[in-house]
Parts: sequence; C-alpha cells; structure tokens
Amino acid sequence: MIELAGDNVLISLEGDLAQCRFLDDMVISWDETANLKRQTRVPKDDFIVLRLTSETVGPIFEQVAAVGLARAIVHVQIERNGVIELGAYDNFHPECVVTGSGVSPTLLDELKEERIIRDYQIAASSS
Repeated sequence: MIELAGDNVLISLEGDLAQCRFLDDMVISWDETANLKRQTRVPKDDFIVLRLTSETVGPIFEQVAAVGLARAIVHVQIERNGVIELGAYDNFHPECVVTGSGVSPTLLDELKEERIIRDYQIAASSS
C-alpha cells in the first residue's frame, strides 16, 4: 500500500468488513467503480473503495490488521491512475495475485521474504 499510495489511487477491499471502521472522508464508494469490481457474487461480501494516500495507509492497514487479512479480507485491488496495479484474490492465493508495472521487484522480493506471497514471475514485455 505504501509503495502505490498517492494521488488518484484507490483500494478496494472485499470480505467481512463488519468490524472495520473507516473515516467518511476515506470512503469513495460502498459499491463497484469502473475498474474496481466485486470478485464474488455469491455470497455477496462487503465491498468498499477507499482513497489510498500516504495519510490513509496507516488507518486502512490498522483496520485490515484488526479483522485479519487472511480471515476477513478475501480480495484486495489497488488502482492507480485508472490502472489496476495490484489484484490479490482468494485470500492472496499464490495463483491469484497479479501486479502491474507500478509494483517494483524489490517490493515483491520483500513480500516473498515475509511470506505474504510465495513467489512471483515477471512477464516478458510484449513489444
């Protein structure tokens, strides 16, 4: 979240958000946006889109940590300037995490070392 936070950055969380408390000025929507879509239709989980800035990273992280990323949050997406830069689906399942060019290999190495992700591949460019 820290690496991607900034102007024109949104994060969506989907799962059991009943215990989360987000400040109103952080909330963009309680429903899908043009790019940030629900990933599960049945059962219909809670869904929220939040502004992701350097000021909101801490409060968002506190709420996510309190409910448990592995237990309550099923899907996370981060959009920057209209592009999905992170999609972590199905409780960060190793085959269900995708990143855009805005996520550095250094960060991916750190996430692997901390065992948040198991591994990653950098796709060859299609130029």
